[in-house]
Amino acid sequence: STLCAALAPGVAARVVACDDFYKKPNDCPAFDLAKDVAWPGGAVPEAFQARGDVDLNHPDAVDWAAAADAVDAAVDGVVDARLNVAAFGGSLKSPGVVICEGLLMLGAGAERVRDRCAALVLLDDAYDDAAKQESLWRRKWTRGGHLGKASYQARGVTEAQYERYWFDYVAKRWKEHGLDRAAAAGRAVATLDCHA
Repeated sequence: STLCAALAPGVAARVVACDDFYKKPNDCPAFDLAKDVAWPGGAVPEAFQARGDVDLNHPDAVDWAAAADAVDAAVDGVVDARLNVAAFGGSLKSPGVVICEGLLMLGAGAERVRDRCAALVLLDDAYDDAAKQESLWRRKWTRGGHLGKASYQARGVTEAQYERYWFDYVAKRWKEHGLDRAAAAGRAVATLDCHA
């Protein structure tokens, strides 16, 4: 989402964010906060208890049909803009593009969304590089505003707790449903170093 926000002002882009298509919590897969994460001290932090066991890092948490419909509508909007300008003899400085972003787009179920994409780009998080992973989890731990919430740090989660959550849950899910699924796209996937 950070990359898309940076790109969008420079081009005539419509951004479809897959985060906008999460299903209702009761319709999402679940994971076990107490068993899946080796919490320092053994207790699940209050902020994570409040978050609940909804697995938002699983492709089945996204309403892919609604996301695909949004991509189709965005593409139709770009095409309509091109046709309207052409009908009046004008030209576009930028023909317009649709950027579809989401960490689960390589997952099973997202095929219709992927099929609408002219190019796929995977941000490589350097999964096996501890220092680079630390820079990511620290950014996520301190970042507020995502999905309208305060940062985990502001909600009382310690560094050690968030680090454990990152490695036992977040990074594993990303590897499973992102990095390890690039071949499932059935075509070339450009890879960018997200630390560059």
